[in-house]
Amino acid sequence: MNTYHYNLGNCFEEIASACFQRPALRYPEQAITYADLYSRAESLAALLLNHGCRRGDVIAIGHNKRPLSYALMIAALRLGIAYVNIDVASPVARTSSILQVSGASLLFYDDPSYEGKMEELASLHGCILVLLRDDLLPAVSSSEREEQQRLMRLVDGASIAYIMFTSGSTGIPKGVAVTHQNVLHFIAWGRDCFSITDRDNFANLSPMYFDNSVFDFYVGLFSGASLSPVYRELLTSPYELVSYVGKMECSIWFSVPSLLIYLMAMKAMTPAALPCLRAIVFGGEGYPKAELKKLYALFSGQANLINVYGPTECTCICSAYQLTDQDFMDLAGLPPLGRLNANFEYRIVDDQDRDSESGELCLIGPNVAAGYFNDLERTSASFHTLTDPGRFMKRMYRTGDLVRESEGKLHFICRKDNQIKHMGYRIELEEIEHALVKLSPVNQAVVVYHRTHAAYGKLIGFVACPETVDEKSLLVDLAELLPDYMVPSKLIVMPRLPKNPNGKVDRQQLRASLER
Repeated sequence: MNTYHYNLGNCFEEIASACFQRPALRYPEQAITYADLYSRAESLAALLLNHGCRRGDVIAIGHNKRPLSYALMIAALRLGIAYVNIDVASPVARTSSILQVSGASLLFYDDPSYEGKMEELASLHGCILVLLRDDLLPAVSSSEREEQQRLMRLVDGASIAYIMFTSGSTGIPKGVAVTHQNVLHFIAWGRDCFSITDRDNFANLSPMYFDNSVFDFYVGLFSGASLSPVYRELLTSPYELVSYVGKMECSIWFSVPSLLIYLMAMKAMTPAALPCLRAIVFGGEGYPKAELKKLYALFSGQANLINVYGPTECTCICSAYQLTDQDFMDLAGLPPLGRLNANFEYRIVDDQDRDSESGELCLIGPNVAAGYFNDLERTSASFHTLTDPGRFMKRMYRTGDLVRESEGKLHFICRKDNQIKHMGYRIELEEIEHALVKLSPVNQAVVVYHRTHAAYGKLIGFVACPETVDEKSLLVDLAELLPDYMVPSKLIVMPRLPKNPNGKVDRQQLRASLER
């Protein structure tokens, strides 16, 4: 295999050529080979060109894990067009802001049952709406193939591959712009770290708008392995989900810890039901060791259990730590983050920006994303170009994660701001607060994350209202502005919120009230 690829289009082309008749996407009713996927991507690239799309443009995909949506991602990569996968079930108000920030000119979707919501979204944003169907695909002539090859050669490694949106403290989601070169480094690391071969089959559990899916799609399909898409409906049916992953003979599992904890609590996750698993990878939030030990006791004889860490801004995963018996001598806290992947450098800095054994983790190197798309202000606050001689002109991202280093391993302490991880999603509590104060009866709002159990936490909202309001009706209205995972499980209505001596809302007092 050629070891040099400067863009993802030529990388996938070589993989597809080598694995031509092997399955790329595995569904219960059919398998899509690499040849099939490549052919569809070629036709969809022609469709994009017919719509006037050019290198540097952005498209949005309402991705519900149908084959054509995966093919469309590859088609966009071939042409140097950035894609953004969106949640078709998310409130239109929030998704509309994502389309506005990205400037997407075309909105595709693959599930006809979401037609009404997609039409509303396209109308609000003023973009062209396209339902992905096989009968929509144009034939591609030899001259068009040559033109696609020419255009693909023009895509350089600094081109944006995809934009992944995360919660924003200003109330507007942030679009992380990840380059072809970022992802190529990530693929090479993932293939080596997990010893991926064309015999592997990834359980594609995460939704495609969620950062964890980057591992499945890129490390899986760009290494010649296959992908078994898991539809969202299965995620709430524990026994059916595990049975499905087992029947599809998946060897690689990557999910958030909360899903694994849920499946373990339901006694659905067993080695007998998942005989082909050789790696259980988890990340996106902390996995308390007291809970993790239960999973380890069941699967350590069969599969490697690997804790991974990494912000969206640094291409999905920055460290991977394989659990051993020694990690459970003490059950307090979380497992280590381990050592950073090859091709990363880092600093740990204190409040005075001095190097320290504990402090904020700052990641450096070619896996650091380009920045926040169309948002120079927030980019300059978190992404920095270093000028000291030892790191001259390297890119650095300030993660906001406080860590400590011990014996060469990194350990997570906490966040330095109001960002939390809930159900694997990165949430800025301020985004929920911004949405709450948009509701007419609410004058002021604060949201806290209340951990009721080592493995579980709840979002609790405090709102100041001048009149008596119904908590449930407020939550219903809030669900029109935010996705389900950001809606608090409880709202506490108060005439006014307590203040500290500086005149700011006293978050500590509100948190303490939940402990009483």
